[in-house]
Amino acid sequence: MITLIQEYFCESAKRFPDKLAVCCNDQSITFDALDKFTNGLARHLQTLTQRGQLIPFFLPKSIESIKSILSILKADCAYIPVDINSPAQRLAAILTAAKAPALIVNTQSELLFKSLLPEFSIHLINIDNFSSTNTHAVDYKNLSIDLAYVLFTSGSTGTPKGVMIPHKAIIDYIDWCVETYQLTDSDVIANHAPLYFDNSTFDLYTAFKTGATLHLVHEELNAVIPLLVKWLNEREITTFFCVPSVLTLLLKSRRLKEDSFPKLRHLICAGEILPTEILAEWMQRYSHFQFTNMYGPTEITVDCSYHIIHQTPQDLALPIPIGKARKNMELLVRTSDGKLSSAIGTEGELLVRGTSVAYGYLGDKERTSKVFIQNPNHDLFHDPLYCTGDLVRINEQGDFIFLGRADDQIKFLGYRIELGEIESQLRIIAGVEEGIVVFNNTADESSRELGALVSLAKHFTLDDLREALKARLPLYMVPTKLVEFDLEFPRTPNGKYDRKQAKAIVFRS
Repeated sequence: MITLIQEYFCESAKRFPDKLAVCCNDQSITFDALDKFTNGLARHLQTLTQRGQLIPFFLPKSIESIKSILSILKADCAYIPVDINSPAQRLAAILTAAKAPALIVNTQSELLFKSLLPEFSIHLINIDNFSSTNTHAVDYKNLSIDLAYVLFTSGSTGTPKGVMIPHKAIIDYIDWCVETYQLTDSDVIANHAPLYFDNSTFDLYTAFKTGATLHLVHEELNAVIPLLVKWLNEREITTFFCVPSVLTLLLKSRRLKEDSFPKLRHLICAGEILPTEILAEWMQRYSHFQFTNMYGPTEITVDCSYHIIHQTPQDLALPIPIGKARKNMELLVRTSDGKLSSAIGTEGELLVRGTSVAYGYLGDKERTSKVFIQNPNHDLFHDPLYCTGDLVRINEQGDFIFLGRADDQIKFLGYRIELGEIESQLRIIAGVEEGIVVFNNTADESSRELGALVSLAKHFTLDDLREALKARLPLYMVPTKLVEFDLEFPRTPNGKYDRKQAKAIVFRS
């Protein structure tokens, strides 16, 4: 029985010692070589740390990053991936919150770290210079309830939030993924997401559990999205998990052909709204894929719901559901009167219950207590519900429909408006290639304004767009500030749309 996530890898290393475990750019490493290296580094870490401590690594996405993750886990510690592009203030905040006894770097990132935080005192382990002769298997003392990783997400206060995820939560998720998608050692799995973004959990641990080869989409490639088409073909990827905006970018690249991706079996999206019109175009081109829309905040260990799409959507005005709860998870809706329901037609905030709910935020009991609440239906045992802040509705089929963020619900001209509702209508208009809706919530209510950043097809104008929106939306919901943008839309490091930057572009124009 697997109780710790590194055991996924160790079992596969026994079965497939000479098989390539991880590939990145022009580098690769076998299961056996990776197993032995990480055994040696784990033993070294044990001399510097205590069981259960948090060990960050400050590296670009690479084989060295994977070595760091496995070594930290084998040392009975928990890992923290730190974005190599982190500004000094964020980097220091993470290291301080983690009370990190050591930081794994390579030669290049060590120089970067010292330039960013020259006075910060921490033991640096340069993985480029590490070697060990003691590569025998390590005995583990950790339990499935111990932490496996802490992922730092952006906090509304400007302070990063460290989401604490235990081994048991990841095992609950990964075992379900492998069973549901019928993944085996014959698969070839791509890792598109940054390692500090929780979508990467799917990629790493489904590969480690099955013995599939993991191909990292290296950062240089990720910077030029159209090159992914050729890369996915050359690497013969069978399973590709990405944020939906990547699908939009690939369509816009004009690189897609009918015979692209002959090996791909699974195209899985999560992390953003999956636009119906984008999905429909992909399904028309590639009917041999299985398309799945998944949903889940970092706080519930990647994904708590899923919706496998069997037929190409015909009505582009209908949103793609985030689906139903995956095995061993429960989705509940908290209505405006504070009651919990799972009945058809219920609308309100989504709350999530199950083994994969996180422990909370590292060192922040106050913020944890606000969104991780005891199940109000009983007080018999600790039964946390995570309050997502996402608004949903349960449709006639029992599928959950994402409506938008509770904090994206605005008051404008006396009306309560969901920005997501406007955005969904914007994106299905023929002639709109991309679009983000934003709101200028100024202190002076008379100067508040709805806006949209849009990319338009040739011969489709802003006037055309404005008329199309008027035909679909009440006048008070039609953005008055429409800005056409010919460059690539601003994005966060994990590939999602950067709405703060989009807002700045729209309202400074």
